[in-house]
Amino acid sequence: MFTHQLIHLTPPATLSKSNLLIASIFSLLAGNALASTAAGHDPLYPYQWHLKNTGQAVFADARPVPGIDLNMGTLYEQGITGKGVVIGLMDSYQAYSDHPDLMPNMLRRDSIDRSKDNMSAMHATAIAAIMVAAAGNGQGGRGVAPEAKVLDLNAPSTGSAPMPRVINNSMGGQPPLFLPNDDIDNKDLNDPHAALIVHAAGNSFLDIEKNGISASSCEQATQRSGVGCIVANTDLLSNLPDVIAVGAVNASGQKSSYSSTGSVLWVSGLGGEEGWQRNEVMKQGAVPEKAERNPARNFAPAIVTADAPGCDKGLNKSGKSFNALDSGTSTQLDPTCSYTAMANGTSSAAPMVSGVIALMLQVNPSLSWRDIKYILATTARQVDAEQPGILWNGMLLDRGWVTNAAGHTYSNWYGFGLVDATKAVNRARNFVSLPAFYQGAWQSSTGVPVPITYRQENAATSDITIDDEAKIETVQLQLKTTSKHPGNLRIMLISPGGTRSIILPALTLLLPTPDGFSIDLTASNAYLDERSKGVWKLQVVDMVDPASESTQTITSWKLRILGHK
Repeated sequence: MFTHQLIHLTPPATLSKSNLLIASIFSLLAGNALASTAAGHDPLYPYQWHLKNTGQAVFADARPVPGIDLNMGTLYEQGITGKGVVIGLMDSYQAYSDHPDLMPNMLRRDSIDRSKDNMSAMHATAIAAIMVAAAGNGQGGRGVAPEAKVLDLNAPSTGSAPMPRVINNSMGGQPPLFLPNDDIDNKDLNDPHAALIVHAAGNSFLDIEKNGISASSCEQATQRSGVGCIVANTDLLSNLPDVIAVGAVNASGQKSSYSSTGSVLWVSGLGGEEGWQRNEVMKQGAVPEKAERNPARNFAPAIVTADAPGCDKGLNKSGKSFNALDSGTSTQLDPTCSYTAMANGTSSAAPMVSGVIALMLQVNPSLSWRDIKYILATTARQVDAEQPGILWNGMLLDRGWVTNAAGHTYSNWYGFGLVDATKAVNRARNFVSLPAFYQGAWQSSTGVPVPITYRQENAATSDITIDDEAKIETVQLQLKTTSKHPGNLRIMLISPGGTRSIILPALTLLLPTPDGFSIDLTASNAYLDERSKGVWKLQVVDMVDPASESTQTITSWKLRILGHK
């Protein structure tokens, strides 16, 4: 375990000759030309391991593993800062736009009651700052795209504003059921420059306490098998083609403990863990039992970003102490308690992806929403490369990394991997746009029921033949069964190229379905660049109930290919 040491820096405006060495050391720590400009520095930047990770001491007992970052490289030195790009902020409330790190980059001003501790406003502020916190202003840290602008979609309109090319949505979560959807075919996807939504995939791997489902309920459902409590696929937005569902990676380069998994993930950002320091937490009394039980989660690094301004609100609040920054008191690094080192969740991972997209759009504004997705997928970095499949009583519940028939690696835990800013920007510069969008018609199975068998890896499949030849970008799926207990089911889709994608692992927490389990819409991204033509196979296996072989069937299913010719 490591004890964090604060780095005390003198603001550049008051530097004496004797302090020039300190400034030089800071510049070296920051590794960034913007850090030592005449405009100032960012005192919390050295702690933003998601931007540059050398294994440095941060606001946590554990250090990050060197290299687990967004690979910003020399983008800032090249002037690639998101300048000229607008990001939409979609959150449950508006951000504190007068926060000193946000004021230069917010297109709309807020009207928040400062007398209240509005945690929703704090959340929106943290998200906005991860994307666009100003660089070189002598305060706080910086955003991934520190010169991009944010249009807060919850703030009062003040006249015309440029339409965003990317919208960050760090709201939502997964319900314990697949919601009905009657509007899946009515969305116009043909505008190449429509806004792309970057969506937090959810934090439901261990629990969904905000919906009243505790970790113990999840452990009972998953039987501690290693699968997540609720998959990201149950969130309708994550299944749409003009959405990027983002998972979270921690500072060790593995899935963050809470991050929801599923075949709808596209890429991952950095979400970290809790960001506690034991010595600071003990100032409030005994360390909570849950933290003692899960030290790797609670005492590992989180994300440094803006907090609600002032010591009377937000995460960094008087009377609370979690780490050397979130102590609720004025410090040299943060005199006004306006920053936190405890941001986490896929809520934090998503705006990192949005920030990288802003960098891409700066160097190539003509990119379509499909181009952006494709570039991110094909430049993402594989992390946790040895991630194993999950076996339970000798049966496969979920797969680890899979190489599809087109050569792309994909994981239900990470999507195509951790976003790589330098590679994405370099590929974006001269990217030739994808061919015209192909939206295949829904193709149906024959209607002959197929048994759902008990624990058979070679169980029968229900087949659909696709005659059209297209390169796949994503596939969508509908399903009807007679099953009353969807949590028992493992659902696997097999492409003509032989790639197996587990759409739903067994032992997730799903509500019983007395009238039969059905899915109005879900998707898999595992087949990128595969050929669509041929026989697609759907296999559904019951992992729990031996009586299922005589009582459950796949009634029907549908498949749709989205991609290009």
